[in-house]
Amino acid sequence: MKRSPLRTYEGQIKTFLFLLVLFLAAAILLDVHLLVVARDAIQEEVGGRLALQADLVRADLERDQMLRGLRGEAGTVPYIPPTLLDRLARLKGMIGIEILTTDGRVLSSSRAERVGRTDAFLAGGGEADRRRLQAGGSLVAPLDRVPRSRYATLAAYRPIQDRSRATLAVLKVESEVPVLAAAHFNLTLIAVIQAAGLALLVVLVILFARWLLQPYRRLLRAAGQAPGQMSGLAPAGRADEPDYLVAAFQGVLDKLRAQEGELQRLRQDRNGAGQGVPLPGDHLVGGMSSAVLAFDRDGSLTVLNAAAERILGLQRGAAIGRRYGDLLGGTERLVDLIGRSLKTGESFSREVIPRADGGGKTTHLGAMIAPIRSRPDGAGSAAPVEGVLCLLTDLTEIKVLRDRVGLKENLASLGEMSAGIAHEFRNSLATLQGLARLISRGTGVAGPSEATRENAEAILREVGAIGKVVDDFLRYARPVNLDLSEIDLARLVEDLARDFQDDPKSAGIAIAIEGTFPRILADPILVRQALHNLLLNAAESFPAAREGPAGPGGSTPGACRIILRGEPDHGGARITVEDNGAGIPEADLPRLFTPFFTTKERGSGLGLALVQKAAVLHDGHVEVRSRTGAGTRFTLALPPRPGASETPPSL
Repeated sequence: MKRSPLRTYEGQIKTFLFLLVLFLAAAILLDVHLLVVARDAIQEEVGGRLALQADLVRADLERDQMLRGLRGEAGTVPYIPPTLLDRLARLKGMIGIEILTTDGRVLSSSRAERVGRTDAFLAGGGEADRRRLQAGGSLVAPLDRVPRSRYATLAAYRPIQDRSRATLAVLKVESEVPVLAAAHFNLTLIAVIQAAGLALLVVLVILFARWLLQPYRRLLRAAGQAPGQMSGLAPAGRADEPDYLVAAFQGVLDKLRAQEGELQRLRQDRNGAGQGVPLPGDHLVGGMSSAVLAFDRDGSLTVLNAAAERILGLQRGAAIGRRYGDLLGGTERLVDLIGRSLKTGESFSREVIPRADGGGKTTHLGAMIAPIRSRPDGAGSAAPVEGVLCLLTDLTEIKVLRDRVGLKENLASLGEMSAGIAHEFRNSLATLQGLARLISRGTGVAGPSEATRENAEAILREVGAIGKVVDDFLRYARPVNLDLSEIDLARLVEDLARDFQDDPKSAGIAIAIEGTFPRILADPILVRQALHNLLLNAAESFPAAREGPAGPGGSTPGACRIILRGEPDHGGARITVEDNGAGIPEADLPRLFTPFFTTKERGSGLGLALVQKAAVLHDGHVEVRSRTGAGTRFTLALPPRPGASETPPSL
């Protein structure tokens, strides 16, 4: 026996969609009908007003005694000159006024070219229209609309009668009706749009029904084809289909739960028999602040907590299941330790491993690596390795603080012995400089030879260069007492930028100031010197600006740019000096702040060391990001200080 369509889920959906389309179609038809009624009402109202205007025109003509038929014999058709009708039409704001015979022939018109023609409406009218005019009634012609436009006119006809009430002629007045034309145009447009929308809706409903029911049909087929009928369930076609599907999949879920419980019991039995241990679960390490990673015996990642995602920059979905060599390829030391632990079962603790990211920033990780064994309680190290547990802690801030304290201690020790060394150097340099000047001047009448003078001048240049290095070294090593005062960083940066642009050596380099520079408490001389050294270092990264149209950095004159950017930092400030020069090789980044390390031909290697010293004296630090060919960015971070009343440390 065939089931009713309303008893199935698919039939109910189709019936609902059909009723929805039917309802929308009825609503559209009702809407169009109401619009037609409104348009007809407007046309009737406009026609009545136009007929009234025709009465007024006829009254004007009678008042001026322009209708000769009123004074002539009975049956005489009146004649009004076209010029007078044209004048009257313009005064009344009408398109045209015409005098017609009862059969529609034009006797006179405000448009002279129509005289003698036939009026289509009056000539084609029926007997009812003629009887109405004979009885003294008026007629309104249908709307005359220009196709595909919003221009339309309406005409009204009134009879002209003699004293015996016999209709001799017909008066026609024609006027433009923009409101009625717009209503008719909008009605047509709305009807077309709604009809097209209804047709499109029917197509979309058909497609939507197929798309909506396709997954349901697949589920229904899958439930019917499942191996073995669900106990207590009737197949599809004999019971309500949605209830059948829900019951079928509920049965599948019950079976899966039962199988999962059986699998868990077997796993516990295997662990109790000493056949291996499960690796640590995420629920044990999810809240730890240290990074936790667990790898199975094949080196594939099985556990990754949130701290590991943050420290190592990994995503759990993409990382689980990958081997440690692929995940930690940028940290060779850590990869080597994990591999050794998997192979030999070794444990490693208190390992400090540097890790560099793509921007040149180095993170220092404290690592503890231990093997996971199947029998840790009885067999000791002889048990096979089932995996490796890796704990990582970010020690970057601790190492930075330790390095900062070590640098302060080194500077203090260096300052104690630098004074004596510099004194001896200066004495020797003064002696060499004096002798070189005597040689260059000569003692005889003829004076020194040209070669002797050139050699003496070369000695003076080298002595001057060595003296500059000694002065820079003393500024770096000499103990400094901070002279704290409130600094207007904005004015300081503007002065530095103006001096930089006025320097002829900086020609061809554009400098821009961005961000916000707050007022801070610091040593103005040290801060100015540090920023000046950073600007000089940035300017020297543009060989093209000094040597010609092309250089190693790939820049061109006019394209060299330095940006000074400021940012408040909780009472302190972060000042960034960024250039688009040649960049710094990755291998040179760890040695940038080492005294006397330089890649420049005439550099002393103390400029960036002095920048670091100024930062350390203010308990701050210097950050550097650079890539070869992509420019360099130095950031001088100056933390807030509690107040100027405290005695600053001296080195």
